[in-house]
Amino acid sequence: MSVLDKIVAQKHLEIKHLYHTYALEELKSRVDKSADQPRFYPALAATKARQTPFFIAEFKRKSPSEGWINQTADLPAQVRAYAEAGAGAISILTDSDFFGGGYADLQLAADTLGRLAPTTYRPLLLQKDFILDPIQLYVAKLHGADIILLIAAILEPERLDFLRRTAESIGLGVVVEVHDAAELDAIQHLDFPVLGVNNRDLKTFRTALNRVNVLRKHAGGRFLIAESGIKTYRDFQVVREADGFLIGAGLMSSSFQAGKTNQDMLFTERFRASGTLLFKACGIRTPALLEHNAADFTGINFSAQSKRRFPELSAVPSFPGEKTVAVFYKNTEAEIRDILARFPFSLVQLYADDVSPAFIRSLKQKVLLACRVRETTDLQQLEAFASDVDLFILDGAVPGSGQRIGAAIPADFPYPFLLAGGLHADNLDLVLNYKNCIGVDIASGIETDGQVDSAKMNVIKNRLSSLFVFFTPT
Repeated sequence: MSVLDKIVAQKHLEIKHLYHTYALEELKSRVDKSADQPRFYPALAATKARQTPFFIAEFKRKSPSEGWINQTADLPAQVRAYAEAGAGAISILTDSDFFGGGYADLQLAADTLGRLAPTTYRPLLLQKDFILDPIQLYVAKLHGADIILLIAAILEPERLDFLRRTAESIGLGVVVEVHDAAELDAIQHLDFPVLGVNNRDLKTFRTALNRVNVLRKHAGGRFLIAESGIKTYRDFQVVREADGFLIGAGLMSSSFQAGKTNQDMLFTERFRASGTLLFKACGIRTPALLEHNAADFTGINFSAQSKRRFPELSAVPSFPGEKTVAVFYKNTEAEIRDILARFPFSLVQLYADDVSPAFIRSLKQKVLLACRVRETTDLQQLEAFASDVDLFILDGAVPGSGQRIGAAIPADFPYPFLLAGGLHADNLDLVLNYKNCIGVDIASGIETDGQVDSAKMNVIKNRLSSLFVFFTPT
């Protein structure tokens, strides 16, 4: 039984308890008198008209995939901080067994927002739960919810549509959530305005940021919200074409201090600033350079075929930083698993010729998938991987050789990618030829006499900054 199956089974027991706790008709009468049109949809339309993203900040103590994230978090302080930082909505987990929340949290959040100064924008409240029955909608409304989530993975299309219409009839906006193409296809015929794409597979709980870009092509003009796995400005770059963003663990961890605006995560100004091009410095062979400020990613190469292979496994940091990438090329799957078992990398780079989509789905790390582009047709293989990776890298025919890509990359290659192969400080403007190029991956271009040159890294970062890419979410 998957974790999702266990959650749904527990939710049926909770629904029975709700029917013992509340008389449904009385509950309806208590919320019907406040029924009105959902405020959620006009709020989304307003942010889109301003060409700004809609941020949903989440209060979540724990999750099945991460365990306890922040068991002692101060909910009122966190809610106030989210409001002051400009969140359009605040998501409150009301599942107890698996996420450590409850309806009391939702009510406390509503009460906290009600006490905000009149000059402070009051974010909407999203009740995040696994909704199967109408009684959950009325209880959510009773405790202050403005928005609810309906998950396609646990609802038949007709049931989902019934719950959506019921929610909207009492003034609740609805986010309809999918996580793959099959789920979206099954509900495409339904009339709902907001699609949430969960980058997390609810059965395996593995995230893949590019999933939102795959499903965006089939959103049918709906307002699109990217959910899960969005923690850093690097992640924002990958999902930037969405209209809105739900951020959970990245704000609940110790990196976010309730009561302060975290400029690395919250919200619009930092998100716009993240439109600068990313820089992956590859072939780093000394621990001191792994945290160099010029690079957004740093790559440790474990390929036996590479002259830039990291010299000794004993010198690999015991706890690689959040931007350090374990790079593999022509390694066996067994070799890859061995390295990832020994060192807690959160990022891994693989080549499409070397691995299968199934292997990638078996990993817990975020995956940067590289493709050797010998002919334009080489890019066709990437579609099989697109929903399971976080970011693509388009490389030359011989990785690490410093050779430019000989084949043409379509200017409208559909997914965000880093350009690699023969790049250096004087030809970085090549990235401007591609709509979805969000940065570069450079190895030979940061070396002097075969050694990584930190001064060259600084020059490249500065030149990338001068090629600032202004974007408008669409």
